[in-house]
Amino acid sequence: MYDLRSDTVTKPSKEVIQSALDAELGDDEYIEDPTVNNLENHCAELLSFEKGLFVSSGLMGNQISLLIHNEPGTEVITPHDSHIKNYEHGAAAFLSRVQFRDAQNIDGEVDLEFIEKLISKSKIHKPQIKTISIENTHLASGGSVVSFDSIKSLSDLSRRHDLKLHVDGARIWHAILEDNNKNYGDYCDSLTFCFSKALGAPIGSMLLGSKEFIKEAREYRKKLGGGMRQVGVIASMASKALENRECILEDHVKAKKVYDFLVINLNNEKIESVVYKGTNMIFINIISEEDPNKLLDIFYKNSINAGLIGDKSIRLVLHKDISSDDIDDISNRLLHSSSEF
Repeated sequence: MYDLRSDTVTKPSKEVIQSALDAELGDDEYIEDPTVNNLENHCAELLSFEKGLFVSSGLMGNQISLLIHNEPGTEVITPHDSHIKNYEHGAAAFLSRVQFRDAQNIDGEVDLEFIEKLISKSKIHKPQIKTISIENTHLASGGSVVSFDSIKSLSDLSRRHDLKLHVDGARIWHAILEDNNKNYGDYCDSLTFCFSKALGAPIGSMLLGSKEFIKEAREYRKKLGGGMRQVGVIASMASKALENRECILEDHVKAKKVYDFLVINLNNEKIESVVYKGTNMIFINIISEEDPNKLLDIFYKNSINAGLIGDKSIRLVLHKDISSDDIDDISNRLLHSSSEF
């Protein structure tokens, strides 16, 4: 069975597991775990932030950011199809008690003129806007890379209006390796990225920001039950996985090969389109009259485990546990399955 549901299904390598056995440990509640401290400082330096905080998940990092940047009853501007709005179990409403305002976007890049209008209308009868949150790469559009120029322009807008800019960078290394820009700390107030998506660690995310922000974030992490002790056991695996981040580009190559094969050979009127946006994901969009679950079942029968995104899109995610030698077989199984649909 080829598991293409997500890049979170990967198993840690022997090298990654060995790093946990070799890790130097301390009590992270006292900020005395050297492995954690080194990882936090290393990640902050990589992305030009002052400090980092190791958290259990990207959701925790995102929600801590909203808790710090906002007050109850205020508003967060974000793309309508963003993860932080749609796929975090209503955590923002439950924890921060904020509401979201949808931003028009194309492949995750928001319309700056539209945001300017939203801000200008945030007067007497509207909630006060406090934060802009974007996602890079942008999941719902197929894993598209938000250009760094777009982020810099959004940063300028945020600072002019005294707003905070948060980046949900769960898969930020896909973007960094494609566009070769990583000094996010010069333009963003906070950023999260995930060690268990594509990088191959079993657990953990990093939250980045200023020294003052991370000091407050540490307090919120404790309140949310995220304070742990000898965290170096898992931080070591995250650190080792991060060392191998260049391998992510191989996943992009694998995804492109599958996409090219499908575009050339796929011929089924029930399939509206096949979408690839340059990273490790392929979306197969099904026409409105058909049930995509039928195709999912056929894929599974033919040893392809895929996932459903939204109502009509099937997502295929290439990752480190799929080898380059698997690509021809996967492509042919997808084509054969589609002919049965």
